[in-house]
Amino acid sequence: MFDPVLLRTFVALAETLSFTRAAEQLGLSQPTVSQQIRKLEEQIGHALFERRGRGLHLTEAGRIALD
Repeated sequence: MFDPVLLRTFVALAETLSFTRAAEQLGLSQPTVSQQIRKLEEQIGHALFERRGRGLHLTEAGRIALD
């Protein structure tokens, strides 16, 4: 099972596509959100997000995980 805190962070980031907005929504710091996503990606073994320029996008694995 995955840590519910990591999953909640993933959902917030997937919905906002912004580390800053997700952090504000969750009451966390931006680095904490980044660390939690990195930890979840390591556990899953796939990247969930992709940075393109200044934008953040879900990868195919991220879309599947969100569903």
